[in-house]
Amino acid sequence: MMTAATKVPIWMEALNAIPCQVSTNGSERDVRWDYVCGRAMYTNVSEDVEIVEPLGVCLKSGETLAVCWVAGETAYSLEVYKVDRHYIA
Repeated sequence: MMTAATKVPIWMEALNAIPCQVSTNGSERDVRWDYVCGRAMYTNVSEDVEIVEPLGVCLKSGETLAVCWVAGETAYSLEVYKVDRHYIA
């Protein structure tokens, strides 16, 4: 989790500048990323499938999207998995 004393990596600032939204059943809301262990995390805690835009990632209930930037790469790395800990929008 980010604190006031934690330095935010530039890639995370860029991700936060993108208006990412979760859409499900015709409604949308902003994604609030949680920064954990060098990754931006979001978990779908609803019972419905959610789509994270503009990344175009579909998350089933309980799945987590982890976003990171690998040095030397030209794009974000995305990983979807199911975990016990949840990161909520």
